[in-house]
Amino acid sequence: MLNKLLIIIFKLFEKAKREQAYKLFKQNPQSRIASNFKLGFNNYFDISSTATITIENNVTINESNYITIKKGAEFSIGEGTYITRATISCLGKIEIGRNCILGEGMKLFDHNHQYSVEPFSVAKTDFNIGFIKMGDNVWTGANVVILKDVTIGDNVIIGAGCVIHKDVPSNSIIINKQEHLIKSL
Repeated sequence: MLNKLLIIIFKLFEKAKREQAYKLFKQNPQSRIASNFKLGFNNYFDISSTATITIENNVTINESNYITIKKGAEFSIGEGTYITRATISCLGKIEIGRNCILGEGMKLFDHNHQYSVEPFSVAKTDFNIGFIKMGDNVWTGANVVILKDVTIGDNVIIGAGCVIHKDVPSNSIIINKQEHLIKSL
C-alpha cells in the first residue's frame, strides 16, 4: 500500500514539474511552442524570460536533459526532432533542424570562456558567444560534442564520441577515428 502511494506521489510531482517546464518555454510572448511538444521526466531547465524559443510540431525532449537558454538567446528545434539525455547551453543562437535524432550524452555549446595570455587568466563568467546551426536529418551518436560557430548540413550522421569544431557538409558521415594501441602485460 505504501509503495503504491509513493508511486502516485512521485507521478504527481513529476507531472507538476513538467507543467512548470512547459511554462518556462513559453515565458517570452515572442516564443512559439507547438501544442504537441512532448517533455519527458527528470529534465533540468534554466530558461531566461527574454530568450526566444521556437519548437515545431512533434518535437520530443525526452528524459534527463540539461537545457540552459540565457538572456536574449535564440533557440529553435525543427519538426519531428527527438532529443534525449543531452546538455544544451545556448547563450547566443542554436538552431536544430527537422527530423533530427540527438543521441545520449550529446552536448551543444554555442560559446566558450574568454581568456587572456598576459597574465594568463580564464574568465569564469565572460564568454565568446557564437552560434550552432544544425540542418535537417542529423543523427548524432552517443557522447557527441558540438562547439560554437559550427554549421552542420542536412543528412549528416555524426559517430559516437566525435567533437565537432568546424563545419560539416551535407550528406556526410563523420567518424571518430580511434586507434587502439594494445600492449602485452
